[in-house]
Amino acid sequence: MNPSFAIRAAEIETTAGHLLIEAGPAGISFVILDRNKCFAAVLVYAFPLDMNASAMAQQLEEIVQAEPLLQQQFKKTDIAWTFPEAILVPNEWMNTEAAGDMLDLVYGDLNSGNVKSDFMFRHNLHTIYRIPEAVANVMANHFLYASQTHQYSLLPDLLKNLGNQLYVIFYNNRLTAMLHKEGKLQVIQNLSYQNPEDAAYHLLNVCQRFEVAVDSVVVKLSGMIDIQSNLYAALYKYFLHIGFEALPGAVLYNEAINNHPPHFFSHLFAMALCV
Repeated sequence: MNPSFAIRAAEIETTAGHLLIEAGPAGISFVILDRNKCFAAVLVYAFPLDMNASAMAQQLEEIVQAEPLLQQQFKKTDIAWTFPEAILVPNEWMNTEAAGDMLDLVYGDLNSGNVKSDFMFRHNLHTIYRIPEAVANVMANHFLYASQTHQYSLLPDLLKNLGNQLYVIFYNNRLTAMLHKEGKLQVIQNLSYQNPEDAAYHLLNVCQRFEVAVDSVVVKLSGMIDIQSNLYAALYKYFLHIGFEALPGAVLYNEAINNHPPHFFSHLFAMALCV
C-alpha cells in the first residue's frame, strides 16, 4: 500500500527520537520527533471504508515491514488508537472488571477484541476502548515496548480556551469530533460518513444533543479537509465561526511539512507532544 503522504528528512537519528503512531479503521499514521525537537517525518496511510480487522492487520503488517524507518529503534514509541468502540466514564463510575460489559452495552457484542482503559487524571475520567485482537497483535509484535493509549485520552488536553468549541479531525470517510461547552468536555465520538452532508449532520447533531448553539460554537478543523472542498462548503453553510488548526508552536518542522496545509497534520503533532 502506498502512503497518502510520505515526508522524511534526509537523515533522521531515530535512537534519540520519539515515534507516535495513530492507528484505527481509517488508516495509520506515523510522525517522528527528533532529538532537536523537530518533526522530521510524517507518513500517512488511508484504509478503504469498512475494512475488516483481518484485512487491516494484514495491511499493517505490510506497511510496517516495507517502511525502513519503522525498522529502526526509537527512544520512545507511543500508539494512539482511534477505534470507535470507546466510551468516557467518570472515575466514580469506573469498574475495571465490567469494562467489556460497558462497551457491549453501548456498541453490542458483535465485535471481539482486547479491552483497555486509560485514566485521564486531569479530567477525572477513564477511556474504555476495544482493539481488534489481530490488529493489536501485529502492533505488539513490531513495537514491543510501545506505550498505548486512545485518542480520546489525548484530545481533551488540546483545547485550552474557554467557551464553546467543536474540535474535528477528518479522515478518509471518518471523523472524530470533540465538543467543549463553556470550557467543559461534553463528548468525543468517532463517526463514519458517506458524503459532506453526512459529516455536517453529525456535527450539527452533536451540538444539538448538548444544547450548544451552532452560531456560537467555534469549530476547529484538522486532518484531511481542504478549504476548496465540498466537505468544507457543507460545513460553512451552518457554522459561523470555523477555521483550521495551526501547527503547535515551540517545536521545529521539516521544510517539506511546511509545504502542506498546517491542519493536515496538526492533530498528530499535538498528540505527539502530549504523550
